[in-house]
Amino acid sequence: MGPARQALRAATQESHDRLDKAAVLQPLVRPDITREQYARALAVLHGFNAPAERALGNDGAARLDLLRDDLRVLGADPDALPEMTETGPNGLPTLDSPPARLAARYVLDGSAHGGRAMLPGITRALGFDGRRGARFLASDGLDMAADWKALMVRLEVELADPADLATACAAAAALFAALERWILEWTPGMDPWIGPGENRPSERGA
Repeated sequence: MGPARQALRAATQESHDRLDKAAVLQPLVRPDITREQYARALAVLHGFNAPAERALGNDGAARLDLLRDDLRVLGADPDALPEMTETGPNGLPTLDSPPARLAARYVLDGSAHGGRAMLPGITRALGFDGRRGARFLASDGLDMAADWKALMVRLEVELADPADLATACAAAAALFAALERWILEWTPGMDPWIGPGENRPSERGA
């Protein structure tokens, strides 16, 4: 692992660990996930991913289309779902520099690898797979392994300057923080986090 990737990983680790305990997302790794919990998790991710991907242009359009297709299979209208609209300190960071945009690609594409790991459990529990209902998790039709490998090379080349790396780390951390805030908005008045030893499914269905 190169120094740029190590720095990005360190900058986002605490938020990443908290998100692993998010009650709305945690059912994705449970064998007893319900259709409602799955739909809610995808809706939350759409509300974050859609504006983030749009801010990056066409790079992630194909994977966002897969997420929208899965939501339709689940009976949801993606265009009617809430999205993060605020930018700045209390919303999505402004991705207005090459290092920040590269960091955003790192965050979003990194989540794709986690999605692939969740896919077998979703297929067993709900019957959805990379052809229908779980195309987003499967990154259906996309070569994410090759894209990730190319991205790792770009990180080390394009973030060799310490100032650029610092900008990228700040942007990645801000994106993770934005997702945490978005989850809090989805769970008003409730504890949105599953504490240690409370590895239970969410009771808040879609």
